[in-house]
Amino acid sequence: MSVHFIIGCGFRKNASIKSFESALSKLPETKYYSGICVPEDKLNHEALCKFAKKLSLPIYSVSSDTISNITTLSQSPRILDIRYTGSVAEAAALAIFKSPASLISRRAISDDRYAVCAIAKGPKL
Repeated sequence: MSVHFIIGCGFRKNASIKSFESALSKLPETKYYSGICVPEDKLNHEALCKFAKKLSLPIYSVSSDTISNITTLSQSPRILDIRYTGSVAEAAALAIFKSPASLISRRAISDDRYAVCAIAKGPKL
């Protein structure tokens, strides 16, 4: 059985590629990533697309309804009010899997506080 590692991202519209790199650099390294997952309304963000291209990874999206049904380890009151989940990055990382998945790291926030990344692993996307 193969294992997939997905980077979940949450971010503000003014996030840059450096924002994503900063957040990811604070997480444990894995041998490979299978892709990046974000809420569907963030799919075409310019810096996100550049970040994915630099890592040679596909970007997946999940609906806001799907994200709102995911319980996360981190609990941001602001994100709970907006997205109905504790962490967009953690929820997106978990939501793409069709089979049970688990977080290998809680969210990490970029130095500029514009992007957040988390990593989940699971057997089936």
